[in-house]
Amino acid sequence: MYLKHGLVALLALGPVSAAWAVPATDDGAARLKGIFQTYLGGVDGVVTVTPKGETYDLVIDPTPLLAQISSESDVKFEVGTLTYHLTDKGDGSWGVTENQTLSWSFTIPNMMEQIGSAKIESTGIWDEALPGFREQTGVMTGYTVNTTQYLPVTPAPGAAGEPAPEAELEYEVMSRDTQSIDRAETVLKASPAAAGGVDHDMTYSAQGVYQTVEYTAVSPFGAMKFDITSPGYDGKATIKGSRNDGMLGLLAWFVAHPSQELIANSQDGLRDKLSAAMPLWDDVAVDMNLRDLKVVSPFGEFTASNVGAEIGLSGVEADGRFREMVRITGLKIPEAIVPPWALPVIPQEVSFDFTASQFDLAAPVKMIIEGFDLTAADPIAKVDPVQLKAAFFAGSPIALELAPSQIKGEGYQIDYQGQMQLPADTPPGGTARISASGLDKIEAALNAAPPEQAQQPLMMLQMAKMLSKPGASGEMVWEIDASTPGGPISVNGQQVGGGPAPQQ
Repeated sequence: MYLKHGLVALLALGPVSAAWAVPATDDGAARLKGIFQTYLGGVDGVVTVTPKGETYDLVIDPTPLLAQISSESDVKFEVGTLTYHLTDKGDGSWGVTENQTLSWSFTIPNMMEQIGSAKIESTGIWDEALPGFREQTGVMTGYTVNTTQYLPVTPAPGAAGEPAPEAELEYEVMSRDTQSIDRAETVLKASPAAAGGVDHDMTYSAQGVYQTVEYTAVSPFGAMKFDITSPGYDGKATIKGSRNDGMLGLLAWFVAHPSQELIANSQDGLRDKLSAAMPLWDDVAVDMNLRDLKVVSPFGEFTASNVGAEIGLSGVEADGRFREMVRITGLKIPEAIVPPWALPVIPQEVSFDFTASQFDLAAPVKMIIEGFDLTAADPIAKVDPVQLKAAFFAGSPIALELAPSQIKGEGYQIDYQGQMQLPADTPPGGTARISASGLDKIEAALNAAPPEQAQQPLMMLQMAKMLSKPGASGEMVWEIDASTPGGPISVNGQQVGGGPAPQQ
């Protein structure tokens, strides 16, 4: 799937003359073929461009390229022939359409096998100035992927007192995974970024999501089967400042160096291409809402009315940032796996919102790019791990934050948030705030539990209640202060642990 999109991304990446006016000509086809060969190499049969009326038919057959890669290892990767239709708009942009079935197979002997296919229809405008799609609308139907994973099985030892018989290692199926989507749609808009690169905005949706995972008896988990279904999901994604030029140049470099030997012997060129592609992008943000999730398992049926997620990630920059948020609503779990006394307090909603910031990605990546040696047994042996760590922390603690999050069940609610400073070489410090209402319901459930199960949780709950203070709406509140590394830990101003309090 990713290879297909990478090939599409190579469309019209060079300076194309507006003299390529309609109708399409043999000369125009030859020039267009030369541009694609800049990025896909000059191996015969990979790129074919044919003029047809007012369009050019572009056919890309990855087989010769993939054969070069496969010849260097046991890995086998096959992708079906890809066909696109290009129309020169005469203003530095191209209309691009496709209506085809994408198929692929991927094999790592004794490790995994995968086959997949999907019907793809898309229409878009490629803008040479970006370079990339200025706009694109795509529909995918009949997406199916089957993956099989293998696990080595150790031969049985010989009889007592005899050495184990010599035998080749055998491999058995560990798991089988089948995924399918009935229909998926994407809409993409892109424009030049003010500070360089390209800004992308995309919306996406899918209908009819299915997955079956089967673990065999040789799996570390034992024999199990999971059926996962959802009517669908939707969301949006933004990429700010994507360095299209650098990343496509890096892809072209790898196409021109298909073996480990060629890569190692030309590693200075690889350094240049990697450096040119940095910081890859400025920011990426993705959000998704998955509806009516159902998981049928050996333990029973798990369901959730909605699973929402948000992920954000900076590029390879000095101001590194990462965020992950997950919110589950309408959660139900099988009663069979819950003790009867705990059923009244099973959470129905759960959320957490975690952020990490104030770390440096640019400096350590630069050290790795400048210091790797692909001809050595350890390619990064020359990179000092102490200096790498110092570059990552950049002289200041990493900031970790848990934004307001929640656990909610019938008749009770627990809210929590906090922040922590994580230095490179000293203990962390931070603060947190927890509030809760309806704890009487949780206490009643614990009182109904067998004493050997409830004694310790009840004691901890009673202690927590004694340390609490009332909130504005009558909830119990705990303000936790552990901001001094190695120092005291206090709850609502009362020291409960840690080192001695500082002298006044």
